[in-house]
Amino acid sequence: MNTFEGQHHYEILKIALNADVKEIERAYREALEIYEENSLITYTLFSEDQRSDLLQAIDEAYHTLMDAERRAAYNQYLIDSGVAEAAAFQTNPPEEAKAEVAPAPTPTIKVVAPSPKHRDLRTWVQKRSLEEEIKGLVAEISARDTISGSDLKKLRQTLDIQLEEIFELTRISTAVLTAIEENRYESLPAEVFLKGFLKTYAQMMQIDPKHVIAGYLKNKTAATSMRKSK
Repeated sequence: MNTFEGQHHYEILKIALNADVKEIERAYREALEIYEENSLITYTLFSEDQRSDLLQAIDEAYHTLMDAERRAAYNQYLIDSGVAEAAAFQTNPPEEAKAEVAPAPTPTIKVVAPSPKHRDLRTWVQKRSLEEEIKGLVAEISARDTISGSDLKKLRQTLDIQLEEIFELTRISTAVLTAIEENRYESLPAEVFLKGFLKTYAQMMQIDPKHVIAGYLKNKTAATSMRKSK
């Protein structure tokens, strides 16, 4: 199985055609977190040979796009092949437009909370699941035909669980978890991986994984179709 088949380097790393070096590096790290040997998701989905092929594709994409000369040649290949237009790779605005850009405001310093202390999440959720509030919320979500990321986020927050805790246990990157909860479907991985992520997420929240997967994918399909029709 090669879920990257037919995808170019930018699609493999899930970045824009004009992504800068920092964005490429961040995407590369996130991809490794998903497909590395210790990943709970890929361990259940792929053989070692398949995982090796996926990591090789990620590595090739990264090293090509991080090398200015190789990236320029690759971009030209995409342009010549009709995959993308030259303007899509433009990173800097025209000179005349630069003069119109207002000075950037002074950045606000954001205090990042420290990573949560390790705890047995399964035991924590099992204990909290006995509470009437949690029971009611699980029943409410389970009764729905479609399930959105906001439903899952509400359950997670009601259980007092942080995304960093889920990452530490499952190695599913917080970027992917956030994309799931915010319904940013264009930022989600291939469906085979998404199903695995949703299964693990649901199991941690102690809600029926099959229903969560089916409901979320149904909601995703409906939302995607609506966007295309506009």
